[in-house]
Amino acid sequence: MKKFILHFIHRGFLAGGYGPLVLAVIYLFLWRFGVIETLRAEEVIVGIITSFLLAFVAGGIQAVYQIEKLPLLCAIFIHGFVLYLDYIIIYLMNGWLKQESVLIFTVCFFVGYGIIWMGIYFMTKKKTDLLNSKLAQKQK
Repeated sequence: MKKFILHFIHRGFLAGGYGPLVLAVIYLFLWRFGVIETLRAEEVIVGIITSFLLAFVAGGIQAVYQIEKLPLLCAIFIHGFVLYLDYIIIYLMNGWLKQESVLIFTVCFFVGYGIIWMGIYFMTKKKTDLLNSKLAQKQK
């Protein structure tokens, strides 16, 4: 468990630096679509801190894949659920997502997450099959 926590913190701090960049992109979209015109200092400060936390958790939770005794499917579910909670809490806290849009966000998040994981699975399977065929040829 100690190894997991240290790995989580390390990955979290690596990813956390992207938080302000994510915030800038979100504020750019909100401004571009007329949702906001100006920001108060409090909004900027809360936005920077919460976007750091969002990126920290998103980066850190990847450590779940380092737990050797945890089946991959279980790790994927934990990863997805923690990411979902991270995003939904931060988005609602900052007003980036309205409560009436939570269902739409939830569907989009899990569909997108599933598509990404299917893509990763099929690319990995293709590379593994290619490596296995090369190994089989060398053994002949």
